Amino acid sequence: MECFIHSDKKFFPEYCWFEKAISYPYEAPKTSFTFKNGKFYRGIHISLKDRVPIISIGSNRSPYQLKNKFGLNENLCVTPAKLHNSTVVYAALISAYGSIPATQWPCEGTVSDLNLLWLSQDQLQIMHLSEGLGIAYNYVELDKDTIIVQDEDYSGPIFGYISTKGGYLFEGNLPLKLKNIKSNTNAFTSINEYEALNKLFLENPCGQNSLKSWLKKMISNKSMRLSLINKMSKKSLLPNNVPWKIIDVKVTGNNIY
Repeated sequence: MECFIHSDKKFFPEYCWFEKAISYPYEAPKTSFTFKNGKFYRGIHISLKDRVPIISIGSNRSPYQLKNKFGLNENLCVTPAKLHNSTVVYAALISAYGSIPATQWPCEGTVSDLNLLWLSQDQLQIMHLSEGLGIAYNYVELDKDTIIVQDEDYSGPIFGYISTKGGYLFEGNLPLKLKNIKSNTNAFTSINEYEALNKLFLENPCGQNSLKSWLKKMISNKSMRLSLINKMSKKSLLPNNVPWKIIDVKVTGNNIY
């Protein structure tokens, strides 16, 4: 087995809080990779049988974020996948660590290069809490013909997380696309996370005079962040004719939102 270098700054950068916020959705290998017994391997090195495949539209495709959520000692695997007839846009949310996260958005004819994250049932419960299930994101089952699985022979159901509030309308009548998630559509304007956060700051400065001071306030003051999310919901848009169905799931524990 070929082992990646744990200290590889590309996949495990040593971000400060500000860099973490503006660098979303972080770097991800183009190949399959595995966390196994505290090591980071290229390829598939655990059984995927009985695991739940989750389409990773944002940071859940990145080793950096998966290490933050699970640690390297949790055995898990990520494989490449292509998402058809949807792109990835900014959600009408701001996370506890200060990023504007992603959500899936229907777009006929679009193909997006993404990943599947294969989780055990216990890991899925951790993921539900990290996604703010029922508050920030709904757990969904995607229509079967929308995902092409690569590196693994699999034809079962595939799941994901969709923003409860839809996409955020910075301008115009469509959300903005995440620049760092590759797809073949030109129907959406693309910007990176820093640009998205700066736009949101300029719309809602909350008495701050710089993006950095504003972000620090949002991260440290939960009530201010939730108030901003409430404001964002007034400029949000839910998609129509969606290629997924919401699954009613109950989860207990500390919800990140």
